[in-house]
Amino acid sequence: MTPSARELRAGPLHLRDWGGGGAPILLLHGMAAHTHWWDFAAPLLMPALRPVALDFRGHGDSAWTENGSYSSGTWVDDVETARAALGWDRFLLCGHSMGARVALGYAERRPERLRGVAAVDFLAEMRTDRPSRFARLLKRPQPIYASEDEAVARFRLEPDGTVLSPERVRALGRFGVRQGPDGWTWKFDWRCLGVRPPPVWDQLARLRVPALLARGAETTIVSREDFARMAATLPGSRAVEIAGAHHHVPLDAPTALARELAAFAAGLPA
Repeated sequence: MTPSARELRAGPLHLRDWGGGGAPILLLHGMAAHTHWWDFAAPLLMPALRPVALDFRGHGDSAWTENGSYSSGTWVDDVETARAALGWDRFLLCGHSMGARVALGYAERRPERLRGVAAVDFLAEMRTDRPSRFARLLKRPQPIYASEDEAVARFRLEPDGTVLSPERVRALGRFGVRQGPDGWTWKFDWRCLGVRPPPVWDQLARLRVPALLARGAETTIVSREDFARMAATLPGSRAVEIAGAHHHVPLDAPTALARELAAFAAGLPA
């Protein structure tokens, strides 16, 4: 039977803790996602690891900022708030997509807290020659739908490549909507779409934390050329490609990802 996660609060933040006595690992989702992105992979990390997943502010069941202002620094602060609330001294940190960028930011700011950092399928730099889809969406107001079913029917992965069945995609979408005074909307503050992190290259060169880089073999987000450059730029990193996975590696290949994370963790100093 798949272990269920316990719901936790850390101030404005929501976390889900699968428990266990293994080495602690904090799991970070991508833009517009939430802790349930880790439902498939997290239980597979046990018992060697104790997985806890975090909802960033503006996402999932965590609070939104009062003024709608977000930055990568906002979410790096969320990681430290979660760590302190969990009472962890040193831990492993794993982020997917935008969460990978946050994980790297935390590793740069607080390396003494980390045994290692894993960054999964993330964009090294935003394109500047044309507006992104997120930038176009940001010009629209927070969407409101008449019913939960209507909201879930509009849910799409971004990008949309995946091996998940349509039924599993809809189930994931149902975790990401809530009812408000005007109707149903996403558990995601639309204004987060304005966050545009800088290119990652200089940051990678500065990191001094053991690192695992992972890429989905079928991803359209990070090219093999950029991935090789990431590995060459980040000192002492290990780079792996996850066969059969698109961008959403924790959804598409949870077993393979969990195996790589467990092997990475096993090779780290205590």
